[in-house]
Amino acid sequence: EAMFMLKTAAVGLLSIPLLLLGLVASSGLVVVDVKASDGPRIVVPVPLFLAHAALGFAPDEAREVEVPELGEYSEIAGRLVAELRDCDDAVLVEVDDRNDHVLIEKIGDEIAIEVTSDDEEVSVRIPLAAAAEVLDSYDGRRLHVAGVLDALSSSSSLSGTELVHVRSENEEVKIWVRTVQCLNCVTS
Repeated sequence: EAMFMLKTAAVGLLSIPLLLLGLVASSGLVVVDVKASDGPRIVVPVPLFLAHAALGFAPDEAREVEVPELGEYSEIAGRLVAELRDCDDAVLVEVDDRNDHVLIEKIGDEIAIEVTSDDEEVSVRIPLAAAAEVLDSYDGRRLHVAGVLDALSSSSSLSGTELVHVRSENEEVKIWVRTVQCLNCVTS
């Protein structure tokens, strides 16, 4: 009987890491990767289920982001996202001046924003499916952080997507999402 109890306890303890792995796999990760030219590389994987759990302990003001400017345009933004999902790939905006180049284009199911200047390069990718989910979380005055987290964890279009990439001469920052289909992917 003591041996049975020991085996049961061992199975119970061994199942905890598997349960955690299952939670991470089902919700995915947001990975923040920071490389400073004069320091170490810091990679912080944030399991989305932990972000959801932490949100339950956050103060009310941290659970919502006030965006009153979107209020009168939220319906138009939703229709724009829907139309962009249906249209062919295209350059939407391109601006060149002496020091900067800005390019906004629709590529596949994403809006790609590239900004290049003399001292910095910024790349932002916005999957349209995730943008639609985020807009759905807007209540006319606020975006709900839970809705943003839901969009990050549920949208298969985000898997492996590098959402933000900023490069300057002193540092490089990347933020991307890994969902269940891509948890074993490695960074470049």
